[in-house]
Amino acid sequence: MIDVVKESKSCKRIVRVTGKGEEPTAFFTVLINMLGNMAKAWNYEGEQLLRTSGVDYTIIRPGVMGRNDVPTNKVRALADNGQDLKVTAVTHSQIAELCCDCLDYSNAAKSTLTAMNVDEGLGEDSYAPLLENVKADSRDFPTTLLEEHKRGARNGAVILASFLAVFVSVSVAVLKSISGFILGIFH
Repeated sequence: MIDVVKESKSCKRIVRVTGKGEEPTAFFTVLINMLGNMAKAWNYEGEQLLRTSGVDYTIIRPGVMGRNDVPTNKVRALADNGQDLKVTAVTHSQIAELCCDCLDYSNAAKSTLTAMNVDEGLGEDSYAPLLENVKADSRDFPTTLLEEHKRGARNGAVILASFLAVFVSVSVAVLKSISGFILGIFH
């Protein structure tokens, strides 16, 4: 896609929706990497590919998408430069709105935006006033986190396997005790 955008006369920017993933050892990152074929790791690698490609981009890191019962009155919040916000639920329509709206703001080019909701009344009704203040990425993002993600997933798998081994051992011991007790009653 990057090569096509570079050759295109009409496409000026790639908008990519990813997810938080700069914390390779965070519980949910490890879990998603273990169960989802290193999805968080590859999301971050895709972000880095865009950042180093030379094309304009806006990377959007939304909260948990999918719920429609999220309040929508003055709740929108953005952090630029890949900064963190508390993870909250956001609607698909909010993120679709942000994807479209960011294209109207040249200052949102080459930026990594975290999009979450805040308590009602503490945010904005639309992304427009937030996008006006967005600045392009200025911090140094880690070049790659792939090895850290792999290590986190491996360590998570070891911990999970250890937990399961202890659980199975305890379960077998309890079942033996119960069956011994029951057999003792009938003898």
